[in-house]
Amino acid sequence: MIKRLISLFLAVILLVSVLVGCTENEPEATDEHRFDADYTSGVLLKEKLNVPEHVNGEFLSESGKSRVVVNASVKIPEVSRVDIVEALPRIYSEEEISGFIKRHNDEIGWYTMQAVEPYSGQMPSIDEKIENYEGYQLWLSNIPFEMRYSHNLNAITAIKEKLPEEVRDNYVRMSLIISYGLSKQSGEIMFPPGFKFVRSNELADCDEVIPLTEEKANDCTISMEKAIEIADDEVKALASDYVLSEFGQNRKYEEFNNPQYYLFRYTQQIGGVSVNNSYGMEQCDIEYGYTSGQSVVTVTVNDDGVCALEYEAPTDVGEVVQKDVELLSFNDIWEIFKKISVLSIQSYEMYEEITQNELEVYDIRFGYMSVLQGDGTYQYTPVWDFYARRILKGSGAYEGSNNIPPIEGKSCLTINAVNGTIIDRDLGY
Repeated sequence: MIKRLISLFLAVILLVSVLVGCTENEPEATDEHRFDADYTSGVLLKEKLNVPEHVNGEFLSESGKSRVVVNASVKIPEVSRVDIVEALPRIYSEEEISGFIKRHNDEIGWYTMQAVEPYSGQMPSIDEKIENYEGYQLWLSNIPFEMRYSHNLNAITAIKEKLPEEVRDNYVRMSLIISYGLSKQSGEIMFPPGFKFVRSNELADCDEVIPLTEEKANDCTISMEKAIEIADDEVKALASDYVLSEFGQNRKYEEFNNPQYYLFRYTQQIGGVSVNNSYGMEQCDIEYGYTSGQSVVTVTVNDDGVCALEYEAPTDVGEVVQKDVELLSFNDIWEIFKKISVLSIQSYEMYEEITQNELEVYDIRFGYMSVLQGDGTYQYTPVWDFYARRILKGSGAYEGSNNIPPIEGKSCLTINAVNGTIIDRDLGY
């Protein structure tokens, strides 16, 4: 009996030792390195920062020539805290590329356009050598012969005539272009990563998002809800931590007579807070060297499904740099905006031809932005973005601007929510 008790006692000690050993070998799961922690416990930021539902205002320059009008909703996620987090720009992974290609295989298959031969799994290869960097490209199509794509219907007819009869009637032009440039010395990114997919015989480029027409895209019969479902499935397979940030339809250009389909823009979400979308900020490389732009996936959907997709400036979320940062109140942000908003457009007063110089602010949004640091790294930083329609009209050299519609979905002013500094989105800091 005593021997049995001793054996049982030793077995228990051995089991505890194994369990402790396993625990010690596992990485410690701290809040600083994970984003599934409860970011909604306690007082929400909306209450802490006294954020209103809506704001109005009108601000004029001393001359009265420049004007800022605010009639804007104010949006802030329902979270109680935010962090400053590493942002890690990168190129596309082999898993992303090969997975996307497999999802869009059809009965015709993929062909490499550089060599015009069936695609057999090659990743981007050196396409061009510049003095300081090497350009990488993967250019695929479902056109199995030497012909560059064209929106010309005659070209589509010519393509169909050369296809096998069993797939000719169902042919849809399909292409995928992936490109980036890397430094020869350091291997760092020097040319903006680009990932563009098109599956359409019509002009279906990703474009500026404009409002829907009575909750539908003009040239689609499916509902917006169905289109979002289709886009979500595609994006989740490619970039699982990206969420819908903007929706609408693409703009129609009379010179192209292009159809209007559903258009969606997806950005990352960190601890319940999305990275703010701003149209045109996917690339902000400048003459002084490459600067990473906004990481965004843009998806075009029509009745047949996804007909275009762009995935630009891929960025990983790194470790927390500063946890639960202290933020300025909305009133502090609003005071900064009142002082700086007119100044941001006032320089155009030097041109006598300008007859109207205005900003119409319609949306104010709290979120993250990948901000360039002094040491060349990037950090996801909480910001306030003021979305506005820019109106600039005049005579002479500016007469042409009278017919240009204001751009939708563009942040005209970005304010650091932590210290109140103004961020130039074109420069990235």
